[in-house]
Amino acid sequence: MRRSIKILSVPFAAMLVLAGCGEENDEVKNPPVQENENQAENNPETGTDNNEKLPFTYKDFQLEVDYTGNDNEYEAEYDTMGAQTEASIEDKLNKHEVHGDEAMKELTPILEKLTFTKDSTDEEVIQEVTKAFNLKDDYQEFDLEVVFEDSTKKEYKMNNK
Repeated sequence: MRRSIKILSVPFAAMLVLAGCGEENDEVKNPPVQENENQAENNPETGTDNNEKLPFTYKDFQLEVDYTGNDNEYEAEYDTMGAQTEASIEDKLNKHEVHGDEAMKELTPILEKLTFTKDSTDEEVIQEVTKAFNLKDDYQEFDLEVVFEDSTKKEYKMNNK
């Protein structure tokens, strides 16, 4: 009897440890959808078709802003991969972290305000994003990667070190 308890307790303990170490799930179960007149044609690479409407003019938005000191950064991510959408906000300055649907709920009104295009200047994009996300201008490093709906990838960087 004792031996069977020991044998069963090892896998149970391992399962508890693995469950406790799991990462936050960034998957959005209910992504926002809206009509977008600039929608791309059917593209098997991106998984977009004429009936699927992207809620923003980009399908990937990754923002990282670092401030002076340890653990003083702001990160926001929105990513569509075919039918799957992921979103997260990690605001270490204000000790605020959300993932999945909750992050998408916070990001949607901010991302809807953004009007920059792939032709906007780096300075215009950085100013607009900083204002929309209500970020302080005294950052050390600003890094934004955007993949627009036509698959054009742009990176906007600014160092104030």
